[in-house]
Amino acid sequence: MPSMALTLITVALGGAAGAMSRFLLSNYFNRVFDIHHTVHIGTMLVNILGSFIMGIAYVYILEKEIWHPHLKSLLMVGMLGAFTTFSSFSLEAITFFERGHPWLSLLYVVGTVVLCLCSAAAAIGLARYFF
Repeated sequence: MPSMALTLITVALGGAAGAMSRFLLSNYFNRVFDIHHTVHIGTMLVNILGSFIMGIAYVYILEKEIWHPHLKSLLMVGMLGAFTTFSSFSLEAITFFERGHPWLSLLYVVGTVVLCLCSAAAAIGLARYFF
């Protein structure tokens, strides 16, 4: 098992790569699929791509153990975590469903989306009011 310091370094390196990739790819998609500057298609496409890659990584690293287990901290937690937290969210929802908890999965999805939107709206309102 790798040391905590090594794990943190791999998460940080993966996170930096993921954040830069998200920025570059999202901007690229927004330029290529310019929809009157109203739809942030880049964000959606990055989230879809990140979720797809997370699914592959999950199977190859954790289920089939084809890829080295240390790639979990680098690729799944660091890179994909920074590329899109939506990939982690998607995997968690699917895991609930596959473990026989479809209603918990649905509650998790709906609850997360609704509560995150409400949280962001509340923060915007508070920030606008107090600052």
